[in-house]
Amino acid sequence: MDRTYTKRFPVYTFDVDIEGKARLPFLLDLLQDIAREHAGLLKVSIFDLQAKGLTWVLSRYHIRVSRYPLMGETVEVRTWPSGKKGLFALRDFEVRDGDGGLLLEATTSWLVIKLDTKQPVRMDTDFLDGHILDRRAVADEFERLPSPVRADREASFTVLSRDLDFNRHVNNVVYIHWAIEGMPGDILRGQRPFEVEIVYKGEVLYGEEVLTRVQLPDAGGPAFLHQIVRKEDEAELARLRTFWR
Repeated sequence: MDRTYTKRFPVYTFDVDIEGKARLPFLLDLLQDIAREHAGLLKVSIFDLQAKGLTWVLSRYHIRVSRYPLMGETVEVRTWPSGKKGLFALRDFEVRDGDGGLLLEATTSWLVIKLDTKQPVRMDTDFLDGHILDRRAVADEFERLPSPVRADREASFTVLSRDLDFNRHVNNVVYIHWAIEGMPGDILRGQRPFEVEIVYKGEVLYGEEVLTRVQLPDAGGPAFLHQIVRKEDEAELARLRTFWR
């Protein structure tokens, strides 16, 4: 039995940057969409959980990009449940081009929470064991990400209606968009992220203001450290580590 789920997507004109290459948030939207479809087939979609007063929340993401596809290409996205770790369910992804070449690989960690209290719950997922493929696209134990110790650059954003998903809070991809947009202009003009790690720590609602801060790499180091906080109370919403080239 094939324990993966696969779907093909075209890269449209409105999905690319000034060089005609797909934007990272677009690729992550594809991962989110195929995860929704596959979870629905397994009867554990957000809509299935909402009927029980529960929902999925994304906790961690680790993404590696080998190549950004071009406008007009068609990409093949594959996903599968890759395991369980305590309260967390793991799901992995691969994106390949028309020739089978690897474009992107990612691993994610998810929690089930109660809609009313926002508290995590242990969901009986034993019935999913037969659907789990014991293979990780990215080997990651999701250790603690370092927090920036200084803000070399800071940018502010206001949550718009387009940033919200059907849970009525900011979609997980938007956090990564904010982190990217907070980078120095010379980096944005000449490079793209090829590896992104993020831990989600809090939800953001319509109209709230957030600050995204970035610590530039120390001498000889390749990693940018990011922190996203709510402007009003400095509550930490997300923490990232990114690598660019």
